[in-house]
Amino acid sequence: MPAQLNHEPDSGSKKKPNTLTGVIMFLLLAAAIIIMAFAVYLKSIGYDFKDFSIERALDYARSNSRTSTGPDAADISFSQDGSVDFKVYRENIILLSQDGVKWYDKKGKLLQEVSLTMTRPVIRISKKYMAVVDISGRDIYMFKEKTQLWTRKLDNQIINAEVSEDGNCTVVTQSREFKSAVLVIDANGADKYTKLCAEDMVLGTKTLNDGENIIINKVNTKGIKAGTQFEFNNFYEEKPYAAIDIADNVFPVLQSVGGNTAAIGQNIILFMDKQGKELWRKNAQSVFCTAPGSSKYVIVAGKFNDTSGASSQRVLVLNQKGEEVYSFEQPENISGMSAYGDRLALRTQRSIYLYTIKGQKLGHYIAKNEIKDAYLTGANEAVVITGGNISLVEIK
Repeated sequence: MPAQLNHEPDSGSKKKPNTLTGVIMFLLLAAAIIIMAFAVYLKSIGYDFKDFSIERALDYARSNSRTSTGPDAADISFSQDGSVDFKVYRENIILLSQDGVKWYDKKGKLLQEVSLTMTRPVIRISKKYMAVVDISGRDIYMFKEKTQLWTRKLDNQIINAEVSEDGNCTVVTQSREFKSAVLVIDANGADKYTKLCAEDMVLGTKTLNDGENIIINKVNTKGIKAGTQFEFNNFYEEKPYAAIDIADNVFPVLQSVGGNTAAIGQNIILFMDKQGKELWRKNAQSVFCTAPGSSKYVIVAGKFNDTSGASSQRVLVLNQKGEEVYSFEQPENISGMSAYGDRLALRTQRSIYLYTIKGQKLGHYIAKNEIKDAYLTGANEAVVITGGNISLVEIK
Protein backbone atom coordinates (compact mmCIF):
# COMPACT_ATOMS: atom_id res chain seq x y z
CA MET A 1 0.00 0.00 0.00
CA PRO A 2 1.52 3.16 -1.11
CA ALA A 3 2.38 5.61 1.51
CA GLN A 4 -0.06 8.54 1.76
CA LEU A 5 1.48 11.90 1.67
CA ASN A 6 0.15 14.23 4.35
CA HIS A 7 -0.38 17.60 2.59
CA GLU A 8 -1.05 19.82 5.58
CA PRO A 9 -1.50 23.52 4.82
CA ASP A 10 1.40 25.76 5.62
CA SER A 11 -0.22 28.00 8.17
CA GLY A 12 2.70 30.39 8.13
CA SER A 13 2.45 31.00 4.37
CA LYS A 14 -1.24 31.98 4.67
CA LYS A 15 -0.84 34.24 7.68
CA LYS A 16 1.83 36.37 6.08
CA PRO A 17 -0.39 37.82 3.34
CA ASN A 18 -3.17 38.50 5.89
CA THR A 19 -0.73 40.20 8.25
CA LEU A 20 0.73 42.29 5.45
CA THR A 21 -2.73 43.35 4.29
CA GLY A 22 -3.65 44.34 7.83
CA VAL A 23 -0.52 46.44 8.21
CA ILE A 24 -1.19 48.20 4.90
CA MET A 25 -4.81 48.87 5.87
CA PHE A 26 -3.71 50.23 9.25
CA LEU A 27 -1.17 52.56 7.65
CA LEU A 28 -3.72 53.79 5.09
CA LEU A 29 -6.27 54.42 7.84
CA ALA A 30 -3.69 56.27 9.96
CA ALA A 31 -2.69 58.38 6.95
CA ALA A 32 -6.34 59.19 6.23
CA ILE A 33 -6.88 60.27 9.85
CA ILE A 34 -3.75 62.46 9.79
CA ILE A 35 -4.77 64.05 6.47
CA MET A 36 -8.30 64.69 7.76
CA ALA A 37 -7.00 66.20 11.00
CA PHE A 38 -4.59 68.41 9.05
CA ALA A 39 -7.41 69.54 6.75
CA VAL A 40 -9.60 70.40 9.75
CA TYR A 41 -6.70 72.36 11.29
CA LEU A 42 -6.08 74.23 8.03
CA LYS A 43 -9.75 75.16 7.85
CA SER A 44 -9.71 76.38 11.47
CA ILE A 45 -6.85 78.81 10.75
CA GLY A 46 -8.48 80.06 7.56
CA TYR A 47 -6.60 78.26 4.77
CA ASP A 48 -8.08 78.77 1.29
CA PHE A 49 -8.38 75.35 -0.41
CA LYS A 50 -8.99 76.79 -3.89
CA ASP A 51 -5.28 76.66 -4.78
CA PHE A 52 -4.29 73.70 -2.63
CA SER A 53 -0.78 72.29 -2.65
CA ILE A 54 1.09 70.38 0.06
CA GLU A 55 3.99 72.84 0.09
CA ARG A 56 1.67 75.86 0.29
CA ALA A 57 -0.44 74.25 3.02
CA LEU A 58 2.63 73.42 5.15
CA ASP A 59 4.01 76.95 4.74
CA TYR A 60 0.63 78.41 5.71
CA ALA A 61 0.39 76.18 8.79
CA ARG A 62 3.91 77.14 9.91
CA SER A 63 3.29 80.87 9.45
CA ASN A 64 -0.03 80.72 11.31
CA SER A 65 0.94 78.44 14.17
CA ARG A 66 1.42 81.33 16.61
CA THR A 67 -2.04 81.85 18.07
CA SER A 68 -3.64 83.24 21.19
CA THR A 69 -5.74 80.82 23.21
CA GLY A 70 -5.30 82.24 26.69
CA PRO A 71 -8.11 82.89 29.20
CA ASP A 72 -10.59 85.63 28.32
CA ALA A 73 -10.93 88.64 30.62
CA ALA A 74 -14.61 89.24 29.83
CA ASP A 75 -17.12 86.48 29.22
CA ILE A 76 -20.63 87.79 28.59
CA SER A 77 -23.45 85.52 27.47
CA PHE A 78 -26.52 86.81 25.65
CA SER A 79 -29.65 85.50 23.97
CA GLN A 80 -29.63 85.40 20.18
CA ASP A 81 -33.41 85.65 19.94
CA GLY A 82 -34.44 88.67 17.87
CA SER A 83 -32.22 91.54 16.70
CA VAL A 84 -28.98 92.13 18.63
CA ASP A 85 -26.27 94.77 18.12
CA PHE A 86 -22.90 95.46 19.75
CA LYS A 87 -20.38 98.28 19.96
CA VAL A 88 -17.41 99.37 22.05
CA TYR A 89 -18.18 102.87 23.34
CA ARG A 90 -16.17 104.92 25.86
CA GLU A 91 -14.12 101.83 26.84
CA ASN A 92 -17.32 99.90 27.64
CA ILE A 93 -18.96 96.98 25.84
CA ILE A 94 -22.50 97.86 24.73
CA LEU A 95 -25.04 95.08 24.19
CA LEU A 96 -28.34 96.06 22.58
CA SER A 97 -31.34 93.79 22.17
CA GLN A 98 -35.06 94.25 21.56
CA ASP A 99 -35.54 94.47 25.35
CA GLY A 100 -32.97 97.17 26.12
CA VAL A 101 -29.34 98.27 26.26
CA LYS A 102 -26.62 97.11 28.68
CA TRP A 103 -23.21 98.57 29.55
CA TYR A 104 -20.39 96.18 30.57
CA ASP A 105 -16.79 96.90 31.51
CA LYS A 106 -13.90 94.89 30.06
CA LYS A 107 -14.07 92.44 32.95
CA GLY A 108 -17.64 91.54 32.03
CA LYS A 109 -19.24 93.41 34.94
CA LEU A 110 -22.70 94.84 34.22
CA LEU A 111 -22.51 98.61 34.83
CA GLN A 112 -25.95 99.78 33.74
CA GLU A 113 -29.11 98.54 32.07
CA VAL A 114 -31.92 100.52 30.43
CA SER A 115 -35.10 98.69 29.46
CA LEU A 116 -36.43 99.53 25.99
CA THR A 117 -38.87 97.94 23.55
CA MET A 118 -37.79 97.98 19.90
CA THR A 119 -38.24 95.99 16.71
CA ARG A 120 -34.85 96.22 14.99
CA PRO A 121 -32.50 98.11 17.31
CA VAL A 122 -29.08 99.35 16.16
CA ILE A 123 -26.30 101.36 17.82
CA ARG A 124 -24.74 104.44 16.25
CA ILE A 125 -21.74 106.01 17.97
CA SER A 126 -19.22 108.82 17.76
CA LYS A 127 -16.39 109.39 20.24
CA LYS A 128 -18.66 111.20 22.72
CA TYR A 129 -22.24 110.22 21.86
CA MET A 130 -24.29 107.07 21.34
CA ALA A 131 -27.72 106.75 19.74
CA VAL A 132 -29.98 103.72 20.06
CA VAL A 133 -32.18 103.66 16.98
CA ASP A 134 -35.10 101.41 16.05
CA ILE A 135 -34.67 100.78 12.32
CA SER A 136 -38.13 100.18 10.77
CA GLY A 137 -39.52 101.62 14.01
CA ARG A 138 -39.81 105.26 15.10
CA ASP A 139 -37.86 105.57 18.37
CA ILE A 140 -34.47 107.19 19.05
CA TYR A 141 -32.62 107.35 22.40
CA MET A 142 -29.55 109.58 22.69
CA PHE A 143 -26.85 108.96 25.34
CA LYS A 144 -23.66 110.64 26.44
CA GLU A 145 -21.62 107.98 28.24
CA LYS A 146 -24.29 106.37 30.49
CA THR A 147 -26.60 109.41 30.73
CA GLN A 148 -29.70 109.57 28.54
CA LEU A 149 -29.90 113.05 26.96
CA TRP A 150 -33.20 112.78 25.13
CA THR A 151 -35.64 110.44 23.42
CA ARG A 152 -37.93 110.96 20.43
CA LYS A 153 -40.72 109.08 18.68
CA LEU A 154 -40.76 110.23 15.07
CA ASP A 155 -43.80 110.45 12.82
CA ASN A 156 -42.44 108.01 10.23
CA GLN A 157 -40.40 104.82 10.15
CA ILE A 158 -36.63 105.18 10.39
CA ILE A 159 -34.48 103.99 7.46
CA ASN A 160 -31.02 104.95 8.74
CA ALA A 161 -29.26 107.19 11.27
CA GLU A 162 -25.80 108.54 12.16
CA VAL A 163 -24.28 110.46 15.08
CA SER A 164 -21.64 113.18 14.66
CA GLU A 165 -18.82 114.17 16.98
CA ASP A 166 -20.76 117.26 18.13
CA GLY A 167 -23.88 115.25 18.98
CA ASN A 168 -25.99 115.87 15.88
CA CYS A 169 -28.16 112.87 15.04
CA THR A 170 -28.97 112.70 11.32
CA VAL A 171 -31.98 110.51 10.57
CA VAL A 172 -33.40 109.23 7.28
CA THR A 173 -37.09 108.37 7.46
CA GLN A 174 -39.90 107.34 5.19
CA SER A 175 -42.33 110.06 4.15
CA ARG A 176 -46.02 109.96 3.33
CA GLU A 177 -45.83 112.57 0.57
CA PHE A 178 -42.23 112.02 -0.59
CA LYS A 179 -39.82 109.12 -1.11
CA SER A 180 -37.83 109.96 2.01
CA ALA A 181 -36.98 112.71 4.47
CA VAL A 182 -33.83 113.84 6.30
CA LEU A 183 -33.96 115.19 9.84
CA VAL A 184 -31.09 116.54 11.97
CA ILE A 185 -31.59 116.61 15.75
CA ASP A 186 -28.98 118.38 17.89
CA ALA A 187 -27.43 117.16 21.15
CA ASN A 188 -30.25 118.76 23.17
CA GLY A 189 -32.99 116.99 21.21
CA ALA A 190 -34.08 120.03 19.18
CA ASP A 191 -34.78 119.91 15.44
CA LYS A 192 -31.96 121.57 13.52
CA TYR A 193 -32.62 120.74 9.87
CA THR A 194 -35.28 119.06 7.72
CA LYS A 195 -35.15 118.12 4.04
CA LEU A 196 -37.87 116.35 2.04
CA CYS A 197 -36.66 114.31 -0.95
CA ALA A 198 -39.32 113.87 -3.59
CA GLU A 199 -37.55 112.01 -6.40
CA ASP A 200 -34.69 109.93 -4.98
CA MET A 201 -34.42 107.45 -2.13
CA VAL A 202 -31.93 108.53 0.54
CA LEU A 203 -29.52 105.78 1.58
CA GLY A 204 -27.70 107.70 4.30
CA THR A 205 -26.48 111.07 5.52
CA LYS A 206 -23.57 112.53 7.46
CA THR A 207 -22.97 115.97 8.93
CA LEU A 208 -19.67 117.51 7.95
CA ASN A 209 -17.06 118.41 10.51
CA ASP A 210 -18.05 122.09 10.80
CA GLY A 211 -21.50 121.09 12.07
CA GLU A 212 -23.34 123.42 9.67
CA ASN A 213 -23.34 121.30 6.50
CA ILE A 214 -24.67 117.87 5.61
CA ILE A 215 -24.01 115.39 2.82
CA ILE A 216 -27.04 113.41 1.61
CA ASN A 217 -26.38 110.08 -0.12
CA LYS A 218 -29.17 109.60 -2.69
CA VAL A 219 -29.84 106.56 -4.86
CA ASN A 220 -30.84 107.43 -8.43
CA THR A 221 -32.95 104.69 -10.04
CA LYS A 222 -33.75 106.45 -13.33
CA GLY A 223 -31.03 104.65 -15.32
CA ILE A 224 -30.61 100.99 -16.24
CA LYS A 225 -28.44 100.56 -13.16
CA ALA A 226 -28.81 102.42 -9.89
CA GLY A 227 -26.55 105.45 -9.55
CA THR A 228 -25.72 107.90 -6.78
CA GLN A 229 -25.95 111.61 -6.16
CA PHE A 230 -24.07 113.13 -3.24
CA GLU A 231 -25.90 116.34 -2.36
CA PHE A 232 -24.19 118.95 -0.16
CA ASN A 233 -26.48 121.19 1.87
CA ASN A 234 -26.09 123.99 4.39
CA PHE A 235 -28.50 123.92 7.34
CA TYR A 236 -29.58 127.50 6.65
CA GLU A 237 -29.94 127.35 2.87
CA GLU A 238 -32.88 125.91 0.94
CA LYS A 239 -30.97 124.65 -2.09
CA PRO A 240 -27.85 122.45 -2.15
CA TYR A 241 -24.56 124.24 -2.76
CA ALA A 242 -22.92 121.30 -4.58
CA ALA A 243 -23.67 117.85 -5.99
CA ILE A 244 -21.61 114.93 -7.32
CA ASP A 245 -23.23 112.35 -9.63
CA ILE A 246 -21.79 108.85 -9.99
CA ALA A 247 -23.38 106.52 -12.56
CA ASP A 248 -23.95 102.78 -12.03
CA ASN A 249 -22.68 102.71 -8.46
CA VAL A 250 -24.23 102.72 -4.99
CA PHE A 251 -22.24 103.68 -1.88
CA PRO A 252 -23.51 102.06 1.33
CA VAL A 253 -20.70 103.47 3.52
CA LEU A 254 -19.77 107.09 4.27
CA GLN A 255 -16.77 107.80 6.50
CA SER A 256 -15.32 111.02 7.88
CA VAL A 257 -11.56 111.21 7.35
CA GLY A 258 -10.11 114.41 8.74
CA GLY A 259 -12.31 117.19 7.35
CA ASN A 260 -13.26 115.18 4.26
CA THR A 261 -15.63 112.32 3.41
CA ALA A 262 -14.86 108.90 1.91
CA ALA A 263 -17.65 107.02 0.14
CA ILE A 264 -17.12 103.26 -0.19
CA GLY A 265 -18.92 101.35 -2.95
CA GLN A 266 -18.72 97.80 -4.23
CA ASN A 267 -15.93 98.58 -6.70
CA ILE A 268 -15.02 102.22 -6.17
CA ILE A 269 -13.73 104.49 -3.40
CA LEU A 270 -14.61 108.19 -3.72
CA PHE A 271 -13.03 110.99 -1.67
CA MET A 272 -14.76 114.39 -1.35
CA ASP A 273 -14.10 117.62 0.53
CA LYS A 274 -16.74 119.57 2.48
CA GLN A 275 -17.17 122.04 -0.39
CA GLY A 276 -18.62 119.20 -2.45
CA LYS A 277 -15.60 118.67 -4.70
CA GLU A 278 -14.37 115.23 -5.73
CA LEU A 279 -10.70 114.99 -4.76
CA TRP A 280 -9.94 111.51 -6.09
CA ARG A 281 -11.34 108.06 -6.75
CA LYS A 282 -9.87 104.56 -6.58
CA ASN A 283 -11.25 101.64 -8.59
CA ALA A 284 -11.35 98.04 -7.37
CA GLN A 285 -12.54 94.73 -8.72
CA SER A 286 -14.35 94.31 -5.42
CA VAL A 287 -14.29 96.00 -2.01
CA PHE A 288 -14.85 93.55 0.86
CA CYS A 289 -14.83 95.82 3.91
CA THR A 290 -13.38 98.99 5.42
CA ALA A 291 -11.92 99.98 8.78
CA PRO A 292 -13.80 102.97 10.25
CA GLY A 293 -12.47 105.47 12.75
CA SER A 294 -9.17 106.60 11.22
CA SER A 295 -8.71 110.38 11.04
CA LYS A 296 -5.77 110.10 8.61
CA TYR A 297 -6.37 107.16 6.28
CA VAL A 298 -8.93 105.30 4.20
CA ILE A 299 -8.34 101.62 4.99
CA VAL A 300 -10.03 99.07 2.73
CA ALA A 301 -9.74 95.37 1.96
CA GLY A 302 -10.62 94.02 -1.44
CA LYS A 303 -9.45 92.75 -4.79
CA PHE A 304 -7.31 95.27 -6.69
CA ASN A 305 -5.27 95.38 -9.89
CA ASP A 306 -1.59 96.29 -9.76
CA THR A 307 0.32 98.31 -12.38
CA SER A 308 0.81 95.20 -14.53
CA GLY A 309 -2.92 94.45 -14.55
CA ALA A 310 -2.67 91.40 -12.29
CA SER A 311 -5.25 91.25 -9.49
CA SER A 312 -4.77 90.20 -5.89
CA GLN A 313 -6.57 90.44 -2.57
CA ARG A 314 -4.95 93.19 -0.53
CA VAL A 315 -5.42 95.64 2.29
CA LEU A 316 -4.83 99.21 1.11
CA VAL A 317 -4.01 102.16 3.36
CA LEU A 318 -4.71 105.35 1.39
CA ASN A 319 -3.86 108.85 2.54
CA GLN A 320 -6.07 111.89 1.91
CA LYS A 321 -4.35 112.44 -1.44
CA GLY A 322 -5.38 108.96 -2.61
CA GLU A 323 -1.83 107.62 -2.45
CA GLU A 324 -1.17 104.03 -1.36
CA VAL A 325 0.85 104.65 1.78
CA TYR A 326 0.87 100.96 2.67
CA SER A 327 -0.37 97.83 0.93
CA PHE A 328 -0.16 94.18 1.93
CA GLU A 329 -1.74 90.87 0.99
CA GLN A 330 -4.69 89.57 2.97
CA PRO A 331 -4.01 86.37 4.95
CA GLU A 332 -7.33 85.03 3.62
CA ASN A 333 -10.80 86.29 2.75
CA ILE A 334 -11.65 88.82 5.45
CA SER A 335 -15.14 89.99 6.35
CA GLY A 336 -14.41 92.89 8.70
CA MET A 337 -11.70 95.20 10.02
CA SER A 338 -11.15 97.26 13.14
CA ALA A 339 -8.50 99.95 13.70
CA TYR A 340 -6.82 101.08 16.93
CA GLY A 341 -3.97 103.55 16.52
CA ASP A 342 -1.55 101.95 14.07
CA ARG A 343 -3.01 98.45 14.60
CA LEU A 344 -5.50 96.60 12.42
CA ALA A 345 -7.60 93.57 13.30
CA LEU A 346 -8.60 91.55 10.23
CA ARG A 347 -11.62 89.34 10.94
CA THR A 348 -12.45 86.09 9.15
CA GLN A 349 -15.01 83.41 9.92
CA ARG A 350 -12.95 81.85 12.72
CA SER A 351 -9.82 83.98 13.07
CA ILE A 352 -8.58 87.46 13.91
CA TYR A 353 -5.24 88.56 12.49
CA LEU A 354 -3.41 91.46 14.12
CA TYR A 355 -1.34 93.67 11.81
CA THR A 356 0.27 97.08 11.83
CA ILE A 357 -1.00 99.41 9.13
CA LYS A 358 2.38 98.87 7.45
CA GLY A 359 1.52 95.19 6.96
CA GLN A 360 3.59 93.58 9.72
CA LYS A 361 1.82 90.59 11.23
CA LEU A 362 1.80 90.73 15.04
CA GLY A 363 -0.54 87.95 16.12
CA HIS A 364 -3.34 85.53 15.33
CA TYR A 365 -6.35 84.51 17.41
CA ILE A 366 -8.51 81.47 16.62
CA ALA A 367 -12.04 81.37 18.02
CA LYS A 368 -13.86 78.19 18.96
CA ASN A 369 -17.03 79.36 17.20
CA GLU A 370 -17.89 81.54 14.23
CA ILE A 371 -16.97 85.20 14.79
CA LYS A 372 -19.81 87.67 14.28
CA ASP A 373 -17.82 90.85 14.95
CA ALA A 374 -14.64 92.11 16.60
CA TYR A 375 -13.34 95.46 17.87
CA LEU A 376 -9.76 96.34 18.78
CA THR A 377 -9.67 97.97 22.22
CA GLY A 378 -5.90 98.07 22.76
CA ALA A 379 -2.56 97.36 21.13
CA ASN A 380 -3.19 93.60 21.18
CA GLU A 381 -6.63 93.10 22.76
CA ALA A 382 -10.02 92.83 21.10
CA VAL A 383 -13.65 92.38 22.03
CA VAL A 384 -14.84 89.34 20.07
CA ILE A 385 -18.50 88.47 19.50
CA THR A 386 -19.36 84.87 18.68
CA GLY A 387 -22.70 83.08 18.78
CA GLY A 388 -24.23 83.98 22.16
CA ASN A 389 -20.96 85.16 23.72
CA ILE A 390 -18.80 88.30 24.06
CA SER A 391 -15.16 87.91 25.10
CA LEU A 392 -12.15 90.15 25.62
CA VAL A 393 -9.16 88.32 24.15
CA GLU A 394 -5.45 88.89 23.79
CA ILE A 395 -4.05 88.49 20.29
CA LYS A 396 -0.46 87.28 20.27
